[in-house]
Amino acid sequence: MRADELRPQADLAASTKVPELAMGTWIYDGQERLFLLDAVSFEFFGFAADAQQGLDQDQYQEHRSGSEWLREDAVLSRLSWKNKERFYRVMHSRETGNIIFEDVEMVSGPYQGESFVIQGSVLSRFPDGRVRYATGSLSSIFSSYADFLSHEIAGDSFFSFDPCTNELRFSDSYTYFLGYEEDEMPQTVEELSYLVHPDDREILDIERHILSSPDYGDSFEFCVRMRHKNGHYIWAVGRGLVLNRDERGQALQLIGSFSDINLIQDNFENIKQLLYTDTLTGLKNRSFFQHHMPMWQDPMMRPLSVIYADVTGLKITNDVLGHADGDILLLTVTEVLTTVITRNCDIMRLAGDEFLVIVPRCKAEEIAEIVQKLRAYVQQHNAIPDIMPLFVGFGCATLGEVPHDTLNSCIERADVRMQCSKDEQRQANYTQLKAYLEKRKGRPVSMRDGRRLSYLSNAEREQLRN
Repeated sequence: MRADELRPQADLAASTKVPELAMGTWIYDGQERLFLLDAVSFEFFGFAADAQQGLDQDQYQEHRSGSEWLREDAVLSRLSWKNKERFYRVMHSRETGNIIFEDVEMVSGPYQGESFVIQGSVLSRFPDGRVRYATGSLSSIFSSYADFLSHEIAGDSFFSFDPCTNELRFSDSYTYFLGYEEDEMPQTVEELSYLVHPDDREILDIERHILSSPDYGDSFEFCVRMRHKNGHYIWAVGRGLVLNRDERGQALQLIGSFSDINLIQDNFENIKQLLYTDTLTGLKNRSFFQHHMPMWQDPMMRPLSVIYADVTGLKITNDVLGHADGDILLLTVTEVLTTVITRNCDIMRLAGDEFLVIVPRCKAEEIAEIVQKLRAYVQQHNAIPDIMPLFVGFGCATLGEVPHDTLNSCIERADVRMQCSKDEQRQANYTQLKAYLEKRKGRPVSMRDGRRLSYLSNAEREQLRN
């Protein structure tokens, strides 16, 4: 099947302004190495904005009826290198499985820097393992849709239907889902209806209406009971999508999935944990921070205080000793934070060497006392002979210190104070770190590290210091 045979009739290139980042869908054709994006995904990737400004026509394979199949490299150019590497691993090898569930970041376009959740499933592969077809959805990590993407990881079972031949095809997971062998699965919709609970068979009329006319839409979703080979029924969520229609509006191809509701429920919390957890430290990550901002801004959380922490010399440690030792530093910071801070709070690793702690119902004097305990703990650690020294800058702030305060401004003040603290100790810390690194390596070590995080201008920083 070629790309143009999968083309739906909807105007997928329409530049519709998405009011609250919603959920888009996509289709991938591995034979032609093309992506088909619906209007929402088209917007997310920034192609709608390009179209308004005079789009580079080379990004498109063809234009027909307002729908665009975009070249693979054009779509991947909007994602980070990490996301691209992951894409090639999934699309060129069976080892990663057939379920796609990734946290991705746009590196260009109107949503540059925004995080999204992309999910989907491989429908079929070539004999060498490369993906022939895959489909799925894309949603902002802020969107409520992101919480409902777990069905893909939970073990969905997929099917395709050709209305012209009345032929059904099922994925291996579908046959496993219902306990049948491949040759025991129904071959037609009429045969499939016998696997549906008698009280639920009227739901199949919805599918028949959608197949007959676009007036009923191109997709469906419903709950249904499916009969297992052993005789019991399994509650499942059924989903379907018409890929294309003929000139009379009759569907030419339908793809869909069935998800075991029990599996979704069992795996939902585990999947959220994966999405919100830093893999190295086990702390919560930036995605957790971004998704839970409204929670901390609730007045019930006040007084609310924050601690911003930053590791001194992580890059130099990685360069001189290797990333394994750098990881030890980060894990040591994690130990310090989780050992000293025993009250209810959220501890997050925002980036490589940056940590954020948000402590609800904590007054300014209380957060200052916690910071003193953190510094004392670090000093005790560094007093241990021959241990890798740990130098961490800490800064704290309390929401409401200034008029019209916001959580972001509060975090920014804590960051500035952290930087001031690091500046005061920088020379002494780097002298001690240099001595340790040279002892480990047995040779002189350069301590050049010009990195400096600066959210504010120098004048703004000076004002906050005062």
